[in-house]
Amino acid sequence: MTGWPGARRLLRPWWLLSHLAIGVLLVATVNLGFWQLRRLDERQARNALVEERADAPSVSLRELFAEMDPDELVHRTVEVSGVFDADREVFVVNRSQDGLSGVHVVTLLETSGGGVAVDRGFVPRSVYVTGDPSAWAPPGGEVVVAGRVRVAVTSRGGHGDEVERIDVIDLSDRWGEVLPPVYVESGSGVGTGEIPFGLPAPPLDEGAHLGYAVQWFVFFTIGLIGYPLVLVRLARSDPEADGLDD
Repeated sequence: MTGWPGARRLLRPWWLLSHLAIGVLLVATVNLGFWQLRRLDERQARNALVEERADAPSVSLRELFAEMDPDELVHRTVEVSGVFDADREVFVVNRSQDGLSGVHVVTLLETSGGGVAVDRGFVPRSVYVTGDPSAWAPPGGEVVVAGRVRVAVTSRGGHGDEVERIDVIDLSDRWGEVLPPVYVESGSGVGTGEIPFGLPAPPLDEGAHLGYAVQWFVFFTIGLIGYPLVLVRLARSDPEADGLDD
C-alpha cells in the first residue's frame, strides 16, 4: 500500500473510536430526519381532522355526548346553553395573544344536564392585574355559548385560582361538581364587555418539521461524504512527513 502510507494510523484505537462516534452520529442524524417527517405526517393528519370537524354543523354539546365518544368531540363546533357561575372561576396563566401577555378566564357554565367548563377568552395582563372582576365578568342569566370542544389535560399545578392548564379533574374537585372530560373554548369571547377577547382557532400550518428534516439529512450527507474524504486524504499522506507518526 505504497500509495496509502497513512492508512495504518487510521486503525489505531483513537481513530477507531472516532469512526465509531461518527457512525453513531450518522445513524442519529438520519433517524432525527425521519422523526421530523413523522411529526410532519402527524401534523398534517391533525390539521385535516381539525378542518373536517370544524366544517361539521354546529350542534348541542349534550347531543354530541349522547352520540359520540369524548375523543371524537374534540374540535367540533358546539352550542351549549346555561348560566355562568362567576364564583367558580379560574385563570390559566402564561398565555399570549396578538403580542399581549395575559390569562384565559375559565368559568363554570351550569346547564340543564350538568356543569361544563368554558374558556371564555383572553384577558390582557394589564387588565387582569387590576384585580377588578367586573372587567371580565360573565353575562348574567341564560346564555348560549358557541365554541369549540377541546380536550382537557392534566394540570401542572397552580396557585390559588391561577392554574397552568385546564384540568377538569382538578376543576371538579375545586367546584364540587363532576365535569365532562372536555371543555368549551369560546371563539368570540363571553363577557359583559369587550373583554375577554375571543380565542383564535387552532393554527393549521405545518410547522417547521420539514425544514428540520432537511437540515438533519444535510448533516447526514455532509458526514457521510465528508468524513470518508478526510480519511482518504489522511491515508494518502505520509505520517512521518506530516510529523504525525507518534
